[in-house]
Amino acid sequence: MNKLFTIKPFINTNEFDGLFISSITDDSRDVQENSLFIARQGVDSHGNEFIRDAVQKGASCIITDQKLNEEIDIPIHCLDHLEDKILEILFSFYDLSEDDFIFHGVTGTNGKTTTAFMAHNIIRALKKPSVYIGTLGAIINDDILETKGNTTPGIFEIFQILQTCRFKQKTYIFIEISSHALAQKRLGNLPFSQTLLLNIQSDHLDYHKTESNYINAKLSITELNNKNPTIIFVDKIQDLLESFSDDQKKQLSKSQFLSSTDTSAALKYSLEYNPSGDSHIKLSFPNLRLDVQVELFLKFNVENYISAIALISDQISLDEFEIVRNNTIKLPQGRGEILRLREGNILIDFAHDHQSIQNILSELANYHDEIILVFGCGGDRDRSKRSMMMKVAQDFASKVFFTSDNNRYESFTSIANDAMAGNSYASIEILEDRQEAISLAIQYLNKENILVILGKGHETYMDVSGKKVPFNDKNCVLEILGNETN
Repeated sequence: MNKLFTIKPFINTNEFDGLFISSITDDSRDVQENSLFIARQGVDSHGNEFIRDAVQKGASCIITDQKLNEEIDIPIHCLDHLEDKILEILFSFYDLSEDDFIFHGVTGTNGKTTTAFMAHNIIRALKKPSVYIGTLGAIINDDILETKGNTTPGIFEIFQILQTCRFKQKTYIFIEISSHALAQKRLGNLPFSQTLLLNIQSDHLDYHKTESNYINAKLSITELNNKNPTIIFVDKIQDLLESFSDDQKKQLSKSQFLSSTDTSAALKYSLEYNPSGDSHIKLSFPNLRLDVQVELFLKFNVENYISAIALISDQISLDEFEIVRNNTIKLPQGRGEILRLREGNILIDFAHDHQSIQNILSELANYHDEIILVFGCGGDRDRSKRSMMMKVAQDFASKVFFTSDNNRYESFTSIANDAMAGNSYASIEILEDRQEAISLAIQYLNKENILVILGKGHETYMDVSGKKVPFNDKNCVLEILGNETN
């Protein structure tokens, strides 16, 4: 089908008359025969630099916001204020309406995946159409669609996902929003019904360079095209508040708080946490008041569940929540996933920085006298956090197996040396082979202690020298133990 007619209202020219347009993209690598290539400003370069690549791949025309100082063989139109028109162009091209969707966004150093996934599954329990987009890929209702791999896809990829969602009801969209996506303004003017900031801990300093830049990126969720003020889980950023700049405090003032301690918070809750059974939650939200019992193994996952309800509390009624109450809470694979095995309990989680590791281990230390830990540090990523990760590991674990975790193009020896800098070698085993490390760790497992495997979570491969080698922590455990679970 020729989509030229969807573009004509935006270009006010006859330059494209007679052309055939079948697809649209801002990534020259995705150009196909008869694509419209949108040349726009990227993080480090402008799309004009890739126009010749787009032409070679078969693009039929170009729209750009910067004049090109050379001749090309296909029509090109320079459109002023292109960025302001991207959203409208995409809605038109895919024959979609803003009214078809209810967008929600979740950011935070930790918990984005679990919170967005839980909110998606609450909506699915109500038999309403819903889409999750994030680290796990895209889940359209209950079907998984593979994405390019970014936690937060670009706006063009998001619309490629949305075009598959032609349901008869409004569709709920839950998007994980990374600090990179916020800093790069990757989502443009996408209209959000509700956004949520879970927490801010130091991360991705290899990209953001300073903690202040990272905090600014996270707080900029309040500056998105938000219909309602961003919800901020204020209890989780208390230690940062005194150091906030005037501009950062101004961003906070635009938001509404979720809290168990601040009586003035718009969204209040109380929690009686029980690690071995049902935890009791009381919610006092503007549009939702309820008591509920939930059984989740880790306290922060109970808090993620509370956050998920807060995110959609304007969208569901108490009667609808009664339906949800009777459904088992679903967690994403590899996010606080507990394997209750004949040999003992094993926890698998995606935690891959020192704060998230401490969050898990400090909680487990309240209920277990001995923790056995398997973890590694990603190659070609922030080197400064490696020794801190090892320090936290040694503070809480009786035995640590340090191993590979997506070495990428860096040697395991280099990664291990960074991790051990300034740390003791006592009770540490360093093994490059992750399967061997897990196998040895399992030998220490018994009914009284717990084995914790961190860093990869749901991932199904190891990234080694540009190759994706199949590997999954849970599958590895079950293979070693003969797939026998209780």
